[in-house]
Amino acid sequence: MSNSDPPPPTEPPWREPRLPPGCAIFMLIVGVLLLVPGALCVVLSVTLGGSNDPITGLAVLVTLGGLGLIVFARAQKRG
Repeated sequence: MSNSDPPPPTEPPWREPRLPPGCAIFMLIVGVLLLVPGALCVVLSVTLGGSNDPITGLAVLVTLGGLGLIVFARAQKRG
C-alpha cells in the first residue's frame, strides 16, 4: 500500500431498511394483538384441563404467529 492511497472508511455504508417503518410498527401492533389473547387462551385452556381441545391448538398457533410477527418486525427494524 503506497502513501497516496486514501485511508479505508471507518463506518460501514448506510443500508436502507427492507420494509418501510410504518410496516414494521404495524407488524409489531398486530403481533402484540395476536400474542396476548392467544397466550391467555392457552393458559386458561390448560388450567381448566382442556389440553386435548382443538381450540387449544388454534390458540397456540395464534400465539406463535404473533410472536413470529414481533420477531420479524424487530429484525427488519434493526436493518
